Amino acid sequence: MIENFIRKENQTSFNRSAAAYHTNARVQKEVAGRLIASLKPWKEILPPGPVVELGCGTGFVGRELQQLLPERKLLFTDIAPNMVEKCRDWLDQASNCSFKVLDAEDVPVGGQPVYAMTISSFVAQWFQDPAYTLGQWLQVTQPGGLLLAAFPGNESFPEWKNQVEILGLPFTGNTLPDTEEMVIKLSSEDTQVDYYEDTITQKFDCAADFFRHLKQIGAGQQLEGRSLTPKEMKLLINHWDEQREGNITVSYHIVFLAVKKNHTANS
Repeated sequence: MIENFIRKENQTSFNRSAAAYHTNARVQKEVAGRLIASLKPWKEILPPGPVVELGCGTGFVGRELQQLLPERKLLFTDIAPNMVEKCRDWLDQASNCSFKVLDAEDVPVGGQPVYAMTISSFVAQWFQDPAYTLGQWLQVTQPGGLLLAAFPGNESFPEWKNQVEILGLPFTGNTLPDTEEMVIKLSSEDTQVDYYEDTITQKFDCAADFFRHLKQIGAGQQLEGRSLTPKEMKLLINHWDEQREGNITVSYHIVFLAVKKNHTANS
């Protein structure tokens, strides 16, 4: 029941934000471009077959995939129907592209390896068990194929965490994936795991703008713990603004993960 509620909350939130997402999700767009750049050394060794994107959003990764892999069949999926429609409208209407409303956590468990590559950007953090879900998609990725993902890790938002710690308030951000745990769980004799981490900062005029921004792009839903009362939220915003020198800076700890499935897998 809890998992279904969370999925519905995510779908509703991203459906609502689809119109504003493309313009305002600046960090997500930057990460998508860097994820595609990391794909370029791998693209010539991918096995034949289609590519599936989990959480296509409005098409940041999709547009780059169309240019990089013009001969591949590309399937773009998202839990939010409005996001799928925005993605379809923005991308070139090439015959090799298809679109589907799909909850990425509904993995075809036990299915035959189909995809040459499974790719996702800024999606894994919404999974109840990110390593398990990505691992299941790896199962339907062909031997020699690639799972490529980027997501915000659990060291994100240190500025926000510092402010609530000073005030004795709970941190109301959602739990984000642990890099080491992800790497360990996705490592096996059948996989080769490569990853790197980086920090991307974003600036806002004030703390309230940061929290408005999260809601604007569909990432403002709190899925665990208690919410701050209006009085507590006002205290946090005012204190954060008082401590700043210039703009509010927020740091994203970004993890780029590539899991290559060995040719011996499933053989």
